[in-house]
Amino acid sequence: MRSSRSPTPVPPNLHPPPPYPVKDGAIPGGGGFKPSMHGQTNLGFTLDSHHPVLTVADVDRTASLISGVSSIPLQLFSEGNRLTAKEWQFLEAAERGDKATVERCLLTPNPVNVNVTNILGRSALQMVVDNENVEIVELLLKQDKVEIGDALLYAIREGVYKMVEMMVNHPSITRNMLGEGWSSTHFKKGQESSDYSYDISPVILAAHCNQFEILQLLLTRGATISKPHPCICKCDTCTEKQLEDSLRYSLHRINTFKALASPAWISLTSSDPILSAFKLSWELQHLAMRENEFKDIYMQLNEQTKSFTVDLLEQCRSSEEVNAVLNKESESDDEVLDEDLNGGRLSLARLRLALKYEQKQFVAHPNTQQVLSSIWYEGLPGWRGSNVFVKFLLCIAVMIMMPIDALVYLFFPKTRMGQMMRSPFMKFMHHSSSFVIFLALLVLLSAKVAGSNQNRGRPPDVVESLIFVWVIGMIWGECKQLWEEGLKAYIRQWWNWLDFIMLTLYLCTFSLRITAMIQAAIEPGYGKVLRAEWPSEDPTLISECLFAMANVFSFARIIYLFQANPYLGPLQISLGCMLIDIAKFFFIFFLVLLSFACGMNQLYWYYGDNGENQSCNATAGDAVQTCNDFSQMSQSFLNLLWALFGLTSKDAVKLTHWKHRSVETVGELLLLTYHIIAIIVLLNMLIAMMSNSFQTIQDHADREWKFARSKLWMSYFDEGSTLPPPFNLIISPKSIYYFISGMRRMLCGYRRSLKTNYKPRKRRSLDGTIRVGDGNLGAKAQTAETRYQDVMKRLVSRYIQMTKANRKADGVNEDDLNEIKQDISSLRYELREDRKREEAREHANMKSIKQEIINIVTSTSTALPSSRTPACPPRTSSRASTVSQRDSSVDSASSSTNHPHHREVHAPAPQYPTSPMRLTVCASPGDKDTPAALSGKEVTRRDLERLKMEIVDSLKDELHFCIQGLILSQTPPPPVPPPPSVVPDSAEEAQEEDPGIAPGAPPSGQYFTFPPALLGEDHSRHGYTHL
Repeated sequence: MRSSRSPTPVPPNLHPPPPYPVKDGAIPGGGGFKPSMHGQTNLGFTLDSHHPVLTVADVDRTASLISGVSSIPLQLFSEGNRLTAKEWQFLEAAERGDKATVERCLLTPNPVNVNVTNILGRSALQMVVDNENVEIVELLLKQDKVEIGDALLYAIREGVYKMVEMMVNHPSITRNMLGEGWSSTHFKKGQESSDYSYDISPVILAAHCNQFEILQLLLTRGATISKPHPCICKCDTCTEKQLEDSLRYSLHRINTFKALASPAWISLTSSDPILSAFKLSWELQHLAMRENEFKDIYMQLNEQTKSFTVDLLEQCRSSEEVNAVLNKESESDDEVLDEDLNGGRLSLARLRLALKYEQKQFVAHPNTQQVLSSIWYEGLPGWRGSNVFVKFLLCIAVMIMMPIDALVYLFFPKTRMGQMMRSPFMKFMHHSSSFVIFLALLVLLSAKVAGSNQNRGRPPDVVESLIFVWVIGMIWGECKQLWEEGLKAYIRQWWNWLDFIMLTLYLCTFSLRITAMIQAAIEPGYGKVLRAEWPSEDPTLISECLFAMANVFSFARIIYLFQANPYLGPLQISLGCMLIDIAKFFFIFFLVLLSFACGMNQLYWYYGDNGENQSCNATAGDAVQTCNDFSQMSQSFLNLLWALFGLTSKDAVKLTHWKHRSVETVGELLLLTYHIIAIIVLLNMLIAMMSNSFQTIQDHADREWKFARSKLWMSYFDEGSTLPPPFNLIISPKSIYYFISGMRRMLCGYRRSLKTNYKPRKRRSLDGTIRVGDGNLGAKAQTAETRYQDVMKRLVSRYIQMTKANRKADGVNEDDLNEIKQDISSLRYELREDRKREEAREHANMKSIKQEIINIVTSTSTALPSSRTPACPPRTSSRASTVSQRDSSVDSASSSTNHPHHREVHAPAPQYPTSPMRLTVCASPGDKDTPAALSGKEVTRRDLERLKMEIVDSLKDELHFCIQGLILSQTPPPPVPPPPSVVPDSAEEAQEEDPGIAPGAPPSGQYFTFPPALLGEDHSRHGYTHL
């Protein structure tokens, strides 16, 4: 075993150099300041009374040794902590993971301050927590007056549950400190962290790091997070914080929302995680629009919450779980959907909420789309498997049979045909067929030629009457949609705006036509006036203009139906995004157009027909000269607008009858500049914007299309609006029954009593959810809520397991490598301490053996006579010698008398140190086995030392031989030798029992053979030592 070198004592006035290479140029005890490698570099400053602190001169003198930190203002450390050598050793040991050294530094009577910090302000507890050394953390937490501080935040960041639990259970950590009271506690002690801002509490950091177990631990200890006030809040607290420090107020809001948007926080604190994520995502989206300075951060949090809901939905493993998630009613609903009504169709209230909050990823998820598809094609199982030609023939058949199907549903709604009419896909087909017929009527009216069109106030013909009926039916359908959805939900859909404009134009057209008919009936000859003589404000002319515009919007309305097609749907969505870009472009283009129009009109206003000049009326031969194109403001606008398409001539700026060359030059420069800005710059910018929007849609074409298609499908899932226009104007018997029942409840006061027995129509509330009465309201509500809670518990549990698996699959990173290095370093120091303890035990054992031998030999030397050396009996190898030895061991007094040349020594036996024994040493002059150290005539202290060394060496060799034999044989150790009273019959038997004894030697533990010269006389017949 390699012996450990004792550390060289360091003078108290010198800083102890690191016993290991300083990593990356780190200042010893710096805890992570690692610019470069410099090995064992002594910075050259001292810590004695002459240099109590780290001075700027010392740092400047040694700054050249540290690369990479020359740009850091090291003067900040000039007033650092005053560290003694022991404190510095304590911090270094904590950073290296040397637990033994840390324990020695903390021992009484002069323990080191456990809260001492290095020049970077890091304490030993923070360093060991950062290195994830649990044993040293437990040791430091047991010390009195230990300050945890940011060490708790470091433990949460590293994700070591055991360390966090030990710190949370520490008496110095209170419940308030885990949440909102963290900043106030730190500011009182002046411990503002350099790693975290003042508003980062343990529970917020645990939510940021998405540590489920640690966050659960903090929540059980009472930690909470308060939601910030709205950004438009004007309360005294918010106003005071904004006036005090607006940046800190905004950062506090961001850090809090980061914690609230954490999947761990939502999963552990919300009974309905999906609903909470929807609302939080919507709020973050509004915050991103209000606080543009932090828009990217809020949008990132918005995407995080959306991804969380998608991950939860992805954990569903059956249709039952998906239906439970999508069919969950909001907490504000006081009624539960009766799934038995309307064939057991789901309400999909949670999906409607996802459409409202624009959760595109959630809606476009395959699990959601599978449920929607199953409802959409309900009653038509073979539709999806049919080819295109068969589908086309079926659509034509549905369009032709639509009037018959509508009449059957009016009078027999409960039949099989009526039930098929109520399916979402058939409702979509009938409404689409109705709108196609309406467009066909418009085309037929435009192609119709009749002489009566030349008269004012004429009555409508058959086609116009059908169009009027269709328009009234569409208006009634829009009114029902507005009543069911509410105003806010209605105006959020852009297609409703298109319908509103289209129907408004048709109503204005019909109103003006009716006005013209009334005037024709009142005024004789009103309808006989030629069209050429009609005034420009004639109602018939205005009605025709509005009708033409309404036709344009009507044909544009059919694009709405393209969303159901997988090929035309993405193009339609791209077109919608491009229209938004065009609107943005026109705002900039209008400013450019207005500026140049005003400039051109100001330049050429005099050369127009203003009564003072004759340029517009001047003649050149037989040709009449026209006015200048930019002499009026309206003409300037139109000419510059048509210049975008190349319809304005470059000669429009020339003056024919005026020799004002300067005006023409400026006009040409203005027109050239307009072409460069408007055509080359703005038009190409518009093309780039449209291309970017198209590419954005194409990158997420599937998601955008599925989201738009889901909106279209959901509009046909509601109960009602089964018949398309104009058949929806017919009052059905079912509607009459519902009306009478409603009036009865209102007039007779039976509303409360019939609420538990009557099942009213399913009706959407203002927030888009569906409400239906149920006779067994309480039981069904409790059952549905329990089922939903069970499903959410399973989904959250699976999500947590998935998150842990993803963390394990991330692979080894730099943090893991640093942790392994720290573990190896700690293990090295532990092995070093174990080796030191082992060597100390061996040294103590050898010292004990040495002391015993010295005591034996010393006692022997003092017992020898000073005058003469007694003679020894002759040495024999027979059995008699052994018997004589046994007899001499029995009676030591007689042995001394009969043999005056013998020596007596009382010493403990090797095998039995507690029992005394008498050692008699005799030697023969010719004994070859006598040790060389005792070959002289007199025994000196040097001879005794040599004897001791030879005995120790022989013991070492014997132990080594025994250990080697045990290792090779893999057998248990030999049995314990017999006590000293049992003496083998001969030396040969002793050699057979102990193979380690040399041939011819006495039995082990019984005899020592010495040369005769040791006694000073030549007695060849004495050669034994008797016990």
